Amino acid sequence: MYIKEIKTRNPKTNKEYVKHTLVEAVRTENGPRQRAVMQLGVLTLPKELWPLLIAELEGRISGQTQLMLPGIKLPLKVKNAADRAMEKFTIRSSRRIENRKSPYPDEVRVKLEDTATTKHRSFGAEFVCHSTWNDLKMHKKLSDLGFNARERSLAEAVVTGRLMDSGSELSTWEWMKNSSAIGELTEESLDNIGLNSVYSIGDKLLANKEEIEKHLVETEAKLHPGRETLYLFDITNFYFEGQSLGNTLAQYGKSKEKRDDCPLVSLGLIVDSSGFPVTSEVFPGNIGEPHTLSEILSKMRYFEGYLPGMAPTIAMDRGIATKDNIALLKEKSIPYIVISRGPRNAHYLQEFENHLTDPEFKSITRHNREIRLKEVHSESITEILCLSEGRKEKEDAIERRWKERASEDLSSLQRSIRKGNIILTSKIERKLGRLEERYPSLNRYFAIELVKDKANPINSSDLVFCEKSVFDIEKEDTNTLNGTYVIETTLQEKSPEEIWSLYMTITRVEEAFRCLKSELGTRPVYHQIARRTRGHLFISILAYHLLINIEYKLNSAGDTRRWSTIREVLKTHQRSTVIITDTQRQIHHLRISSQPEPCHSQIYQALRIKPGKDLKKYIVAKRL
Repeated sequence: MYIKEIKTRNPKTNKEYVKHTLVEAVRTENGPRQRAVMQLGVLTLPKELWPLLIAELEGRISGQTQLMLPGIKLPLKVKNAADRAMEKFTIRSSRRIENRKSPYPDEVRVKLEDTATTKHRSFGAEFVCHSTWNDLKMHKKLSDLGFNARERSLAEAVVTGRLMDSGSELSTWEWMKNSSAIGELTEESLDNIGLNSVYSIGDKLLANKEEIEKHLVETEAKLHPGRETLYLFDITNFYFEGQSLGNTLAQYGKSKEKRDDCPLVSLGLIVDSSGFPVTSEVFPGNIGEPHTLSEILSKMRYFEGYLPGMAPTIAMDRGIATKDNIALLKEKSIPYIVISRGPRNAHYLQEFENHLTDPEFKSITRHNREIRLKEVHSESITEILCLSEGRKEKEDAIERRWKERASEDLSSLQRSIRKGNIILTSKIERKLGRLEERYPSLNRYFAIELVKDKANPINSSDLVFCEKSVFDIEKEDTNTLNGTYVIETTLQEKSPEEIWSLYMTITRVEEAFRCLKSELGTRPVYHQIARRTRGHLFISILAYHLLINIEYKLNSAGDTRRWSTIREVLKTHQRSTVIITDTQRQIHHLRISSQPEPCHSQIYQALRIKPGKDLKKYIVAKRL
């Protein structure tokens, strides 16, 4: 083989163009001829390094990786040039796989010592996502919305990428190019996809958000019938990386991940009692939770009968259950179930104190912990008084820990005063103020007194403190109410046990947020444009649709593993190119999937899918 330099001249501009081609001499019936092996584009590599490049490329094409003599190190310039050439060569070769049938017989005698493999790409988890995408009939829906075949393929790849390589659109693009066989599963091959295409497909998906979400809700209702029409609403936020000065959604607020130093964007989400997303809406990061319910219900056309099922119930945590929101639900006659906002349990202090002797308190056991429930009716509302043994243990431990930390901080301040490191009363009072900010209940549970210096009244000589006794604290502030809460609902026909179980499904939306933030890598957000931020979050919602469908089918088959575990198991099911040389010195490249191992087959059987057997073969060259 050798490198041939080809020069052409534009007759109009008289400009000369140069390109380089890797060629080899072949003997034909008509005599010796030159055959182009690989287009190299424009080589900037010095000519004295061309022989090394030729040897490296010949080795890679034939599957031999050790053509250099021992002790000779391949220069970095040569390696980079070979990488660029092979990237283009691999793309063209993959096209030949699809478009050309091999004229050679299926059975050949091979030289085992020359066998090699290359282009290993993950396949198992992508195949699971691809099958779920087809179950949800996304190809047909996107086609109806005007997506062409390439756009449909790219949309599937981008959504799958969020499940496989959680992170930014940039990391998804790199995963598509270098790590995944998703382009071999999609409707069209995804060769030569640019980064801008990944961003653009997010914009197009976002433009059809309402139609896509409605399609998914209706399709999932048919795929998994019999699910109760309880809808759970909550809101969370994600932090931005960078200042995001041009992003109108990026606002500073209270971060749920303790990243108050970063601008935030908020996501409101409604899921059903099985965890399937119903609708979502993006808000600025500084929006308060209580103000989102009316807006998201209006935007998702809740009042127009958008949600499937009869009289769906809304469940919310106490952060959103304001008086105005409760009034809105009552006005619209929407059934609801919430934990009452504010110290509602203090109104039932006497009932909670007598729960052991009150026969109206019914006991149930969940996860080896006792929960006592009592039903109280008032007008059209039912309230369930709840006392959880596990929750009480948790709140008692939290209270004990903060008291211990507060006592340590007071002792530290006391030592500083006694040593004379700080004596000004004004400075000491400022430090006490900071402690009160850190521990809001400090003065309620601790008696604190500053001892003034008799010689100099502006100074203090000591700090005396002690924890108050139970008798010195207002009765409703003691840990009598630890572990208690009150559930308010309009569902009067259900028993206390049923109402409590329904409300506990609020953890489904919390689980959805956990998946979005961890397994789907939605955070941090890097986008500097509001539209792209909305698209980024919507892609994560679509990915979560795939995730919940996969996990639901697995759970139905008795497999309770999370997607992160399933994805890790399926990583070892791959597609690879096998390079073999026959006795005629012809080099065959076979693109095949590895044989599923028992751990792979177990997952495929639970999901009721079966990877097809495909074998694609072509001859690249003849070994010299």
